[in-house]
Amino acid sequence: MIKGILKKFIVSIMMGTVTIMSLAGCGSNTQSTSGGSAGGNSSSGSKELNVICWSEYLPDEVLKGFEEKYGVTVNMTTFTDPDEMLAKVKSGSKGTYDMIIGPAQDIQILKSQDLIQKLDTSKIENYKNIDEQYLHESNDPKSEYSIPYLGTSILIAVNTDKIKDDIKSYKDLLNPKYKDTMVVVEDARPIVGIGLMTNGYKINDTSDEGLKKAGDFLTQLKPNIHAFNGDSPKTLLLNGECSLGLVYGGECALAAKENPAIKVVYPEEGIYFTFDMMMKVNEAKNAENADLLMNYILDPEVSATISKTFPYVNPNKAAKEVLGEEFKNNNIVNISEAEMKKSQGLQDIGENVSKITDLWTKFKG
Repeated sequence: MIKGILKKFIVSIMMGTVTIMSLAGCGSNTQSTSGGSAGGNSSSGSKELNVICWSEYLPDEVLKGFEEKYGVTVNMTTFTDPDEMLAKVKSGSKGTYDMIIGPAQDIQILKSQDLIQKLDTSKIENYKNIDEQYLHESNDPKSEYSIPYLGTSILIAVNTDKIKDDIKSYKDLLNPKYKDTMVVVEDARPIVGIGLMTNGYKINDTSDEGLKKAGDFLTQLKPNIHAFNGDSPKTLLLNGECSLGLVYGGECALAAKENPAIKVVYPEEGIYFTFDMMMKVNEAKNAENADLLMNYILDPEVSATISKTFPYVNPNKAAKEVLGEEFKNNNIVNISEAEMKKSQGLQDIGENVSKITDLWTKFKG
């Protein structure tokens, strides 16, 4: 559901634990002696799984179903921006986390610091349900370390009951008439990237010239921003507090479902798009249970349930058949091929990330 980034200081770990009582697994009671299987009960003897994931991104219904099926309690830690996730994973002792559901842009960082391990997809039977076009993401070109969970974009959301203008470009958002009307996700790299794209630069450009123009764009935009919200920006659109937004696609879809006057605009400059990925933490204490949860999430019915709750781009071709025509025809959760060709995703920019940090900090004041 794909969410701020680049805080300057390490964020303290806040562990949210799902404490539903473990029930007996409803698969076979046969214990595997060869490293476990994603098709039956947990074979390692472990009854826990420690997951770190975006807030409001993995439905309680899915977690409860997994716990009941496998007798495994999921201890859930959430984060609201990618930098918070990195801080928690880096600062946690070995074995604190078993599995990450987080942005593709961080794969290279996690890999370079030996924080994630290669996956054995032979243990994840439902891996076959992933649409081939969504594999080989640029940050994991061999699909060795990650599996797509959901894809997210940042789109322009417009409450057409309040705004009658024909908005086509990011530049249109600079109009002074929109003062104090916007909600913007608190996600530095893609928002700075939008400033770059508006001025004809690539989203990962870190040249001084490009970042100066991106900074100028953000400076002009700032008076129009009513609030930054990376958790639930749809709320401000639905309660009337904001009539415009730079908002995650899934949040746009939820808002539009509740209020059809809320429409999305695919700006002419192109959109930011990326996948959130499922990854297994290196030296995970409950590695086999991580395989079980990944496989469970990729079950067509389960994946469809996730999309009904969080309607982001679903890479699971089998789940789309379950979701039906209404989902397939939704232009928010199914981005057209033409728009995908214009879209840009984030890559690891190394130490140049400090330039984005400085720009974002200055922008937010």
